[in-house]
Amino acid sequence: MIKSEAIKRVNGAIGSPLLNEGNTHWATVVAHAGDEGWWIHIPLLQFKKEIHILLCSEKAKVFRHLKIKASEILSPAMKFRCKDQVADIFISAASPRKLADIVPGGTKHNFSKHIVSEYRF
Repeated sequence: MIKSEAIKRVNGAIGSPLLNEGNTHWATVVAHAGDEGWWIHIPLLQFKKEIHILLCSEKAKVFRHLKIKASEILSPAMKFRCKDQVADIFISAASPRKLADIVPGGTKHNFSKHIVSEYRF
């Protein structure tokens, strides 16, 4: 699965071209420090708008659609590790029900409350 295919699939399922290259972040599972998960890099200014995140697991043949509403996270610089005005987030794949940012320096934000849907491929 690739980002453009996933965007097309989600937009087809909801019947609207809501997701696009500009408002959607894509991540596939990678290894990190003895764990596996998704790295996401979101410019801090984007938190003022609605953000869509697609987390893909090729091994499980599934991707999840997450949505963060505009200004839902008011101080992303205080919640996530940041470098050059970009939130640096690592969500562990070890516990798919608790999609938490686990790398030290953040507040361990739980992304499971942002899940919209799950798609098998």
